[in-house]
Amino acid sequence: MVRLFVEEIPPVYACCDRLVTAQDVASASRFQNDKRRREHLAWRRIVREELGTNVAIDYNAVGAPTVDTPNTYISVSHGADMVAVAIADEAVGVDIEALERNFDRVKSRYMSDVESALGDNHDWAAMVWCAKEAIYKLYGRREVDLMDDIHITAYNPEAMELHATVGNVDNIVVKISFVGSRAVVAVATYK
Repeated sequence: MVRLFVEEIPPVYACCDRLVTAQDVASASRFQNDKRRREHLAWRRIVREELGTNVAIDYNAVGAPTVDTPNTYISVSHGADMVAVAIADEAVGVDIEALERNFDRVKSRYMSDVESALGDNHDWAAMVWCAKEAIYKLYGRREVDLMDDIHITAYNPEAMELHATVGNVDNIVVKISFVGSRAVVAVATYK
């Protein structure tokens, strides 16, 4: 089961927020940019709210966040002044992207002609970018190219679901959702 949380990133964090731990503040302090610190604290706050303040948050070899809760996987993303967190009992990847970005301008770098023909949605280029980013996180390996290695093979518009392959893995499902007209969110799992 995958649980998805999408929230606004607050402009400031109160010093007395019971879900933001000293470890979280210390971890966020490595960022020079205030926006990056707030993004970092926002996703950690969600994880702590859902899994408890004592959960240990760490990073794996490719830099993805992990938790010490058995059979629990997390993935995080931020964009459009929002944070998306997926918490699951299976491997998961999540991405959120602002719809105001011009994805059409660079789609030749990440979307094949076959993939372009799969969808006629106005936001198709954003959906594919977001899906491929989520798949990249799910796959969990560096040196994966969005154009050459990740392929969208089918799209079900009624279910808002894409099917994809990466490397020799051909059983990836990506659920797409929208946050109004502001952002697109993709959650990737293995079938």
